[in-house]
Amino acid sequence: MEQAEKDLLLYNVLLADGTTRKAFPGEVLLSGEKILFAGEKGKHVFPCCRKIDGKGLVLAPGFIDAHTHSDISLFASPEAYSSVFQGVTTLVAGNCGLSPFPVATEEVREHLNTLYAKYEEKILWKDFAQYAALLQKRGPAVNVLSLCGHNTLKACVCGYDGKKRTGKEALSRMGMLLEETLAQGAGGFSTGLLYMPGKTSAKEELLFLMGVLKRSGRIYATHLRSEGKFLVEALQEAIFLASHGSGKLHISHLKTAGKENWKKLSCVFAEMEEARAKGLSVSADRYPYTTSASSLSLVLPGEYDTLTDSAIREKLSRDKEERNRLARLLDDSSRDWEKVLLADTALAEMKPFRGQSIAYIAQKKASTPGKTVLEILAEDAPNAMGAFQGMSGENLQKILQKDFVCCGSDETARPPDDSLGRSHPRGFGSFPVFFRMLRGAGFSLEEAVAKLSALPARIFSLEKRGLVRSGYFADLVLFDPEKYDSKADFSNPHALAEGVKKVFVNGVLLDLEEGTLFRSAPRGGKVLKMPFPGK
Repeated sequence: MEQAEKDLLLYNVLLADGTTRKAFPGEVLLSGEKILFAGEKGKHVFPCCRKIDGKGLVLAPGFIDAHTHSDISLFASPEAYSSVFQGVTTLVAGNCGLSPFPVATEEVREHLNTLYAKYEEKILWKDFAQYAALLQKRGPAVNVLSLCGHNTLKACVCGYDGKKRTGKEALSRMGMLLEETLAQGAGGFSTGLLYMPGKTSAKEELLFLMGVLKRSGRIYATHLRSEGKFLVEALQEAIFLASHGSGKLHISHLKTAGKENWKKLSCVFAEMEEARAKGLSVSADRYPYTTSASSLSLVLPGEYDTLTDSAIREKLSRDKEERNRLARLLDDSSRDWEKVLLADTALAEMKPFRGQSIAYIAQKKASTPGKTVLEILAEDAPNAMGAFQGMSGENLQKILQKDFVCCGSDETARPPDDSLGRSHPRGFGSFPVFFRMLRGAGFSLEEAVAKLSALPARIFSLEKRGLVRSGYFADLVLFDPEKYDSKADFSNPHALAEGVKKVFVNGVLLDLEEGTLFRSAPRGGKVLKMPFPGK
């Protein structure tokens, strides 16, 4: 077959190319995994190629999810339905200090195997290179850029309990592991300073690792040490660290948690703008919801902050007196249990209550909220997820509209069923909701598309992605902007997004108009690797 006959022409499309240039009637010629031509219709003649009529719909760069935890879920769900139906073609994983590499000790291997048990994928690799090779062999439908997580890295040297000191020898070992991981192609470095063992890290340790990161020029992404009471101080810490690192800072799921902290947003913006004015590259991602999701164990008092969820389950399951003490403490607290939902659990008897408030569940079980929470955590702390209503809708609007804020779902790639657990609605709806909120705020089609594609590509230095341009990778989404919408909510969080017709990942077509699931269809995703200076 002649090469021209292998090429594919997308015609009769409204081309929104990822810039703020006004969308125009255009044509895009694909050749293998790359875009051969992108421009106005009728400017060229393309003989012998295959053709797809875009029916006047918008053709845009594939959307990029800047914040996911899909590191292992893609092994179990390589089709990534939740992402693809939103028009997402690239995921950034390894966020919040958690990555499934490096694995330098059996303690880390055992911890990760417990954490990811529901995916039924044994952690057999030892480093990013082996992980990437195995994931690529599984054939994901989307691209994946993985960050190296600080908590996993530190646990390889100091364990998860945070009791071992990070002296010179430990720092040297951590630095070697980080440099090795970056040299193998990891996309940057992430911290989750709200979680163990990262929350025990002093400034000296983090500065040392920033020095290693600086040599790679890669991004520093962080789940701040505080998103509420000490939000401003935590942001200042992140800016200080980035200024001694690569100079590239990305704030994960930027928010003001807790009503008493909503007023801090203007100060947060001022700190970020000042850092940007000084030459730092400062960006953020956000999901377009005011309900967050995290481990249900976050409701426990501060004395439990240094325990992993596995350790919490073990402690509570064997100490009934402690459970009773904590239940009384939780019941006497000022927490509004109507605003804490059970997002997910592996407990069969509790699954019917997923999406319901703890207050409602306690009432139905003729129990108290405290006893209900402790009952769940004692058996299922590693899998029990809570949804917490404590964010401002007005602040959300202000955050999304900032020119340095892109979309991040903070979820995992999943199938439409709940075989891999139950998602926050953001896992299936973040991108259409983000898009519609921008359009409702007066953003043009082109501006909204750019924030979902070109902006995150630029933030994470994704070469030749994020634009519809000759020579770029053929990551594309054909969608109807009028019908592009989410149907997911907490009662039905896995409802597939609507309005996306076709998705291309490295030139491989996923045709969503067929109305069939594409388990047997070819998948074109790649595990993306970043070049290391001097390697």
